[in-house]
Amino acid sequence: MFDVWVQTLLTRQLVAEITLVGMGLDVLGGCYLAYDLLGGKRGPLRTMARAAGYTSLFFVGYTLLLGLQYGMVASLGMGFLLATEYRLAGNASGEDRERMRPPVLFGVYRGMVLGLAGVTIAGTTFGGLFGLFSAAALTTLNLLGYSPSHDYESHERPHLSKHRVVASCLRALTVGAAGVVAALLTSAGSHPLLFGLRLGLAAGTVSALVGLFSPAIEWKIENLPKTRLGLLGLGFIFTGLLLQSVQCWIVVFSVPVH
Repeated sequence: MFDVWVQTLLTRQLVAEITLVGMGLDVLGGCYLAYDLLGGKRGPLRTMARAAGYTSLFFVGYTLLLGLQYGMVASLGMGFLLATEYRLAGNASGEDRERMRPPVLFGVYRGMVLGLAGVTIAGTTFGGLFGLFSAAALTTLNLLGYSPSHDYESHERPHLSKHRVVASCLRALTVGAAGVVAALLTSAGSHPLLFGLRLGLAAGTVSALVGLFSPAIEWKIENLPKTRLGLLGLGFIFTGLLLQSVQCWIVVFSVPVH
């Protein structure tokens, strides 16, 4: 019974997806292992380590809700942008931080990422409109003071504030609205309204949730002992190697893959 279930489940695409996830975990683990070697908190790897962490969170959420292709494109872009925005906010202080707000370009960049990810599941026309509407909506929110960097904090114990919750909800709703409008204009899916609502709300909700809890992640990473960061990196690498070895075990045990 188990053999039949394994043979039914395993496909070439699934094996490739498992291998890619394993490679991603190796990269993530390597970032945390090398974190201290390249300057720790003040080195360039600070942004890389955080980008890898945020990318993994985005990847899990997007892939579960919208599939692997969307998850790969959106998570890479969103993870890097969030880490970069937080790095700029963390390095700035006082008047400098006020001058860098609102980070209008980050709204545009996030819209571009969402548009490229939308292309993978609904075509170029939908992706272009989805990205355009998302960029306009997110840029507007940034101008109104609801960007992630406005709630950035890493040195104080994080707490949920009304502003952060409102900002996260607004980002989810505006991206959801962008998905609905783009789907209706392009007749994407068999039921454009439901398709756009599902994609837009899923994309917006994942981004909002990561942004909502990112201050807690920042604080935790800032205050973790270096040895724990190293152990975390080793754990990621070990898990990644296990996932990558799946294709080898398939060959060893001659498991048919269709």
